[in-house]
Amino acid sequence: MSRTVDRPERSYLGQQELDDVVRMNTELMAELWILRDRVTVLEHLLEQKQLIDRKALSEFVPEGELAKELERERNALVAKVAGAPHQKHYDHASLAKQADVG
Repeated sequence: MSRTVDRPERSYLGQQELDDVVRMNTELMAELWILRDRVTVLEHLLEQKQLIDRKALSEFVPEGELAKELERERNALVAKVAGAPHQKHYDHASLAKQADVG
């Protein structure tokens, strides 16, 4: 069973540009929720095990390889969100694609 959905020929909201903005917003909200959910769970688990201090976590400034990894992740997110209107079709793999880590 294919999980690919073609971009509709007719816009949902009466104007293709408006559909594109909504698509970008949907991509951004999905990414934001995934990250917020995972970070909240991670912080909760680490705090329960007394492995982190949330104040120290908030004040942490990444350097070196971690800073580079975060920059790659940020660039991939921007490309995915800003590039959403230019996609001709969508499938599970393209929607689930993550940036390379490490």
